[in-house]
Amino acid sequence: MERAQVDRFIRALQRLESDGELEEIVSLFAPDAELRNPVVPHPLHGEEGAREFWDTYRRTFREVHSDFRKVAESDDTAILEWTSRGLTAQGREFRYDGVSVVEFADGRVRSFRAYFDPGGLAEEMAGRH
Repeated sequence: MERAQVDRFIRALQRLESDGELEEIVSLFAPDAELRNPVVPHPLHGEEGAREFWDTYRRTFREVHSDFRKVAESDDTAILEWTSRGLTAQGREFRYDGVSVVEFADGRVRSFRAYFDPGGLAEEMAGRH
């Protein structure tokens, strides 16, 4: 795996967070990709699933910014350790830490899984997927 793939993913996520640019991150996902996190009751699939996942993510927050503390890579997988902070859609401050596992195949994201304690975010994110 090329580091450029991971960097492209991080840049696309940061543009989504700062500018609301959705299509850039959606374009990185393979047609058979799977996305999941603790607040998504069922995995989402493909580019449409990626669009729903990331659109919901961005609409959950008035402001959001993720800082990546550590990025580890192996053959086709990247592990991203991060902290996200900002304001919820209702204007409450939040901060949470997590890890994302991003698997690539043929230059596109095949699988995206995020792990975090939804704690205070559960209310904000419930029912949005």
